[in-house]
Amino acid sequence: MTRLNYRYTKAYSLVTFFVLLIGFSIVYTAVKRSASQATIGELKHLNAIIAKQIESGCDFTEHNSRKNVAIQSLTEKNAIETVKFKVVWSEELQDNVTEVCVTTTHKINNKYYGISSHTFMIITNDIYLNGIFMVFAWTFIFLTSMVIVLSEVISGYFLSPFNATLRSVKKFTINQKANIKLEKTNTLEFQELNRFLKKMTKRAQKDFIAQKEFSENASHELQTPIAVIKAKIELLLQSNLDEEQLVKLTSMLEELEKLSKINQSLTLLIKLENFENKENCYTDISALVEETNSFFSDLIEMKNIRLTKNIKEGVLINMDENLARILLNNLFSNAIRHNFAGGEIIIEISDLKLKIKNTGYAPSVPIDELFGRFKKGNQSLDSIGIGLAIAKKICEIFDHSIHYYYISSFHILEIKFFKKSET
Repeated sequence: MTRLNYRYTKAYSLVTFFVLLIGFSIVYTAVKRSASQATIGELKHLNAIIAKQIESGCDFTEHNSRKNVAIQSLTEKNAIETVKFKVVWSEELQDNVTEVCVTTTHKINNKYYGISSHTFMIITNDIYLNGIFMVFAWTFIFLTSMVIVLSEVISGYFLSPFNATLRSVKKFTINQKANIKLEKTNTLEFQELNRFLKKMTKRAQKDFIAQKEFSENASHELQTPIAVIKAKIELLLQSNLDEEQLVKLTSMLEELEKLSKINQSLTLLIKLENFENKENCYTDISALVEETNSFFSDLIEMKNIRLTKNIKEGVLINMDENLARILLNNLFSNAIRHNFAGGEIIIEISDLKLKIKNTGYAPSVPIDELFGRFKKGNQSLDSIGIGLAIAKKICEIFDHSIHYYYISSFHILEIKFFKKSET
């Protein structure tokens, strides 16, 4: 990902490069053409002077003795005028140079003469190219440097309202009471952006409050009928019932217990949505893991699960202790529930992460969906499928990351602790 200023600078630099390339191509062609035309003009002028000398009575054979002039008599039919360019080796310059030969026809005393003169273009193509390239290179370097400096300054000035808006959006949380605060700007596009953000954040806050109130009310209202139904079923179980009735009532009670757990879990998720992260709230995760392990030790022994621990003592992480306890209860519960009888659990804690591994069958749903609500890795197990969603939410509150892997018959849940850099 790149900054907007960098994109501007890159675009300006590319435009500058191609503009300079086209411009200097035109300059090179124009200079070369101008030099050629000047040379041709000089040779034509020389031929005209020689023609006047011949016309004044000078013997044209004297001019043939000159190295760069040749004169021959012509008939009217073969009278021609030509301009020829030829690359030849120059002993003086020790380089390939362009020879220009101009032949003109002149009628002198009713006779036709072809006067040819030639010369070398002193500036060679290599010199042209080197000169043009150096001018192009230095101009490009200068303009690119100016573009980089000016784009940072100008973009920083013009994009300051956008950056201020971006900072406000990053600080905004949907459960805050106050509306989002955005800086004023005179730029029309940024004004429209700010109006849109204010409108959408107000709507989001309103929808959040409505959803929160509905969830809280629904959860609260469900508690009473669940408790009443549960009490009545328990009373019925104490009466004289046949086996079939007992089985049905027991099944009803189990489903009611599951409904009660769902209600409690959803209530907890609602509370987590409104939980404010306390930056100075630290918990000894090592000690809490040992405590949670003791709590689940009976269940581990009942399933004859082998437990291996590699726990560094005194690892402190930024997390509320009560939420950390809920998190570990969910992770331990999953590790036991999704394990084989006679399976294995491995717990590792370091300064950077907590890892809980347990044997078990492969999950029946895609791995990336396991942290969703009501997603169960094994549909046959008696669980409500919301434990990992709660675990993920708790980790997100404190900026920790949680990941799941299934490798070689092992379920692996790994929590990477967020560590603030010390200043």
